[in-house]
Amino acid sequence: MATPERHAADYPRSRLVVDLPVAALFLTSLAHWIRGAPADGVVFAGAAVLLLVTERHGTASDAFVATPPARLPGASLIVAVALVALVFGRQTVPMFLTVVALGVGALVVEWREPSLPARPVPRRGRLWAALAISWCLWELVSFVYEQAAGGLSLTHPTMSDLVDPMLANRAVQALALGVWTAAGLALLRAASAARRVA
Repeated sequence: MATPERHAADYPRSRLVVDLPVAALFLTSLAHWIRGAPADGVVFAGAAVLLLVTERHGTASDAFVATPPARLPGASLIVAVALVALVFGRQTVPMFLTVVALGVGALVVEWREPSLPARPVPRRGRLWAALAISWCLWELVSFVYEQAAGGLSLTHPTMSDLVDPMLANRAVQALALGVWTAAGLALLRAASAARRVA
């Protein structure tokens, strides 16, 4: 006997009181303030606040079918972002504005399609979550260790300390930012498609 198909709206809402992504953003903001980077702290705190507002805008599941998916740019945006990195380099005003514009654009796209209620997590999802949490814990331990040591630790460096030397080359910067932009677009498309088949 076939099991009736269940939609995302049929699953009960999560009982979790704390919104984990938002909590992670606030903790990251606090870490940036501690390490002496208030601008980064403001960016992460602002993103957390915007996500909180976004999550409070509930939408009926039928609205996702009626609302056409956002038209996302493709290779043209990836090339444009990579060219900004190649021409201007890191820690410049054009690069800062480009990254901010990408983040705001992604939030606007997600704002049009608020999150659906929680659904059971597949096994592969648990594996990816476990890997991500393990990496975050490793980064947190490295960060605390460096703060206690008073600076860069060669025995227990953070990921940024390992990556920064490679990003000194503008070509590598352009490649990294292009890949980062492509991954973000892929995530936005996947999320939009998942909402419309739920």
